[in-house]
Amino acid sequence: MVVRVGDVLDEIDRRVPFRTAAGWDAVGLQLGDLRRPVSAVAVAHEITGSVVEDILARGVDLTITYHPLVFHPLPSVTAVAGPEGRSFALVEGGVSVISVHTNWDVASGGTADCLAAELQVEDVAGFGVMETADGEPIPVGRHGSFDGTPADLMDTVRTALGSRPRAAGLGERRIRRVAVVPGSGGAYVDDAISVGADAYVTGDVSHHEARRAVDHRMAVIDAGHGPTERPGVRALHSLVAEIVQSPVDLVGTDDTPWEVEWNG
Repeated sequence: MVVRVGDVLDEIDRRVPFRTAAGWDAVGLQLGDLRRPVSAVAVAHEITGSVVEDILARGVDLTITYHPLVFHPLPSVTAVAGPEGRSFALVEGGVSVISVHTNWDVASGGTADCLAAELQVEDVAGFGVMETADGEPIPVGRHGSFDGTPADLMDTVRTALGSRPRAAGLGERRIRRVAVVPGSGGAYVDDAISVGADAYVTGDVSHHEARRAVDHRMAVIDAGHGPTERPGVRALHSLVAEIVQSPVDLVGTDDTPWEVEWNG
């Protein structure tokens, strides 16, 4: 049986409906032809220049990416730096691109659930409202029980996510409830406070958001945008392999532009 781009797109949509993505998001088929046969598939956290090179070298003709390649309309698709150039190279190489992003975040077994599980947060429930394009409210975060010290939680974050987190307000108290949002979750600090979290783990927390958390006696751990998404990307890889029923490459380990240490 010939598997086509449209077949994969339809099956992803059946399992992780694109309509559940945030209204501002860019998901679904971003590059390619629904009728094109698929012979080699890859999953990427984010399509960077080096990921494009990797995809083309592997002979991939369909890539499912977590971070969308194209967030905003492109003024042109030419051989320049940025998403325009990456799109040009992939189209020229015959590579189709499907993006799943916030619809995978909110899905059962998706990015939020995977982050909570990786951090050993149990008995989870949703929190933090994200609105879909249809105006439907969906919880983007997870909160649940965690019995340990601040040091235990920090060690878990470091080990599970492979990051060097920064933290505020840890103190010496016992951590009983942890809230998590994958990616950029600073906007959900108040929501984490409202569910009684002792600690909140996410990425991209601003100075003022961290201050607000500390003022309300909630510790906040900024583990980084990319690292908090990694467990979900691994699960996405497993999902796509199950859908296509064949080996799937996992590419794109350079999911953050930051250099933690620079020895220049």
